[in-house]
Amino acid sequence: MSISSFLTKKFLKSLFFPAHNRGKALPKGLIRLLKKQPGIWDLPELPEIGSPLSNSGLIHDAQISISKKVNTKQCFFGVNGASGLIQSGIIAMANPGEYILMPRNVHISVIKACALQNIIPIFFDLEFSIETGHYKPITKIWFTKVFNNIDFKKKKIVGVILVSPYYQGYVTELEPLIKICHQHDLPVLVDEAHGSYFLFCENLNLPKSALRSKADLVVHSLHKSLNGLTQTAVLWHNGNLIEKNNLIKSINLLQTTSPNALLLSSCEESLKEWLNKDNLYKYKKRISEAKSIFKELINKNIPLVETQDPLKLILNTSRVGIDGFTADKFFYKNGLIAELPEMMTLTFCLGFSKQKDFIFLFQKLWEKLLIQTNKSFILKPIKPPFRLVQSPKMPIGIAWRSKTYSIPLAESIGKISGDIICPYPPGIPLIVPGEKIDKERIDWIETQSLYNQDLLNSYIRVLYT
Repeated sequence: MSISSFLTKKFLKSLFFPAHNRGKALPKGLIRLLKKQPGIWDLPELPEIGSPLSNSGLIHDAQISISKKVNTKQCFFGVNGASGLIQSGIIAMANPGEYILMPRNVHISVIKACALQNIIPIFFDLEFSIETGHYKPITKIWFTKVFNNIDFKKKKIVGVILVSPYYQGYVTELEPLIKICHQHDLPVLVDEAHGSYFLFCENLNLPKSALRSKADLVVHSLHKSLNGLTQTAVLWHNGNLIEKNNLIKSINLLQTTSPNALLLSSCEESLKEWLNKDNLYKYKKRISEAKSIFKELINKNIPLVETQDPLKLILNTSRVGIDGFTADKFFYKNGLIAELPEMMTLTFCLGFSKQKDFIFLFQKLWEKLLIQTNKSFILKPIKPPFRLVQSPKMPIGIAWRSKTYSIPLAESIGKISGDIICPYPPGIPLIVPGEKIDKERIDWIETQSLYNQDLLNSYIRVLYT
């Protein structure tokens, strides 16, 4: 089967990203464009169009208009996913050799930006739930403890990265944490890739957007939590702690010289769609329906995990002795495609289209899974073995560029890593370049070997000593 033929394959239910549910909830303006002659939209940076960094043109005008409506300093469309704009924000925040404070559950793109620019991360650990195997949201008490364990005189920390919501929908109350950072004159970049729609639904009892919590930079994915095409994102700029010129230079450093016109149009149309009151009513209805789906499934004794994002439906498969990977294979085989399998859970993305007959179908497959699947073992998640505050032994950028050799992971204890190791989704690193590989982390991987066989038997590149 060719790629193009697979792209048209139909599934029973597509409960994964992008959140437009395979076109059902695409913006109206984008649908009209896609109905035109195929490829007519594939244009270069003509003067009338420009680019996200142009001083004139349709893209420039759209960014200015949307930024004013949202009441931010400025915004920039991105066609390299949220990852590209997060990396641009990091490079605008820190110079080589400077430190950025960040939680352990940052996306792998953050580590790659640190390697590129030789920025040094100071990681802080997070509280962990043994019920779900997930990290818990950061509390003010926890964050204060982190700050009390940092010697600001010895390390030149120039910024902070926060992640909210997490992949599964857990949301941190950001405003108190951002206030602590600003008291230290530290700008804050929030990876809000999974919470874009919070910005437009402020009266639906949803979490407050990072933009309204006074973050300096906020990155939204427009395909994960709005209804844009895959690879589209927007970076919002607020406050005075990040210089505009630094931000523009950083975006320019990483941006392609040939941004896709269709994707840029998708950025504009997905944001405009949510700024339109008539369309917003429709999407708010979808969100209310998602809350109702959750309640009804709970009433049917289906073990769901409650988070602050109603569009994420998290099935706690561990309650019945089934791991999320096994459940994912079962649902996939039966045509219901989930987004994120993990050791204890399986996460579905409801998206922004109407989920007709979903409850009946979900319950039917769940009951079938219970009958057909072996449930002979007990699942016990173990917290990843991190200290509260920890930095790599060697700067990531130096380790990344150093000469390395490959050895079995089990033989790497005491060595300096030249690799990024991400044993669990969604790209959260367990080991980064420059970190000394300790026995605790190797032991952790071994205890999770049922779910990480490939990693357990893999090799890792380490530095020559």
